[in-house]
Amino acid sequence: MRLVARTLIAALLALSFAPAEAREFKKLRIGTDGTYPPFSQRGPDGRPTGFDVEVAAAVCARLQAECEVVALGWDDLLPALLQRRVDLLVASQPITDDARRAIEFTARYHQIAPRFVARSADLGRSTGRAALADRTVGVRAGTAHAVWLAEARPEAKRMEFRTEAEAGAALLDGRVDVVFGDALALYGWLDRLEPRGRAGFTGEPVLAPRNFGDGAGIAFRRDDRDLGALVDKALVDIGRDGTLDRIAAHWFPFAIR
Repeated sequence: MRLVARTLIAALLALSFAPAEAREFKKLRIGTDGTYPPFSQRGPDGRPTGFDVEVAAAVCARLQAECEVVALGWDDLLPALLQRRVDLLVASQPITDDARRAIEFTARYHQIAPRFVARSADLGRSTGRAALADRTVGVRAGTAHAVWLAEARPEAKRMEFRTEAEAGAALLDGRVDVVFGDALALYGWLDRLEPRGRAGFTGEPVLAPRNFGDGAGIAFRRDDRDLGALVDKALVDIGRDGTLDRIAAHWFPFAIR
């Protein structure tokens, strides 16, 4: 899971308070990542495509605004917003306290909480603190998932891996008892494994906003609260009429709201 760097926020924070002229928001430039499928990637024609891009298009349709979606890469998203090179970020950014020090968010438009995966024989077994005491949990190194595991399941033995797939392989050969991590990455691994039916999700999704954010929101500058309110209403509208669920179903094999 990717988080906004604290040092970058501190360096750019002052820019978010720059005065802005009143606008009708009929032309908007929207930043997305472009390297994070299925949320956003470049299509064969070089243009951004993906879940976030379709959400941006649906929001713009509700606003009756002419929008350009540009793929910036993750590291340039926040600078581009604060430097007014884009008006909004639709990039599956986690809503976190760190990010809110510099920018504002709409309500979340999706949430894919981390999950545990176990061998088929252990499905349904508790993943609570007591149940994982002295059991070995595989996790991807250097992630918020590894941090949460150390804090919330300190009695568990942790084994770190470069990828979720490597952790999954260790689960199958018995080196770890359970795996914890990014639900989408783990689903991709499970989907490739599905014909053999040797593992699956177990326990409930882990909701821990301090570690993983409170879902993903559309980001805007603090002095563009009028725009933020319009986008929030547009998200409510596309949620109520089923548009958001249809877009999600096009890109994801499970519910993300």
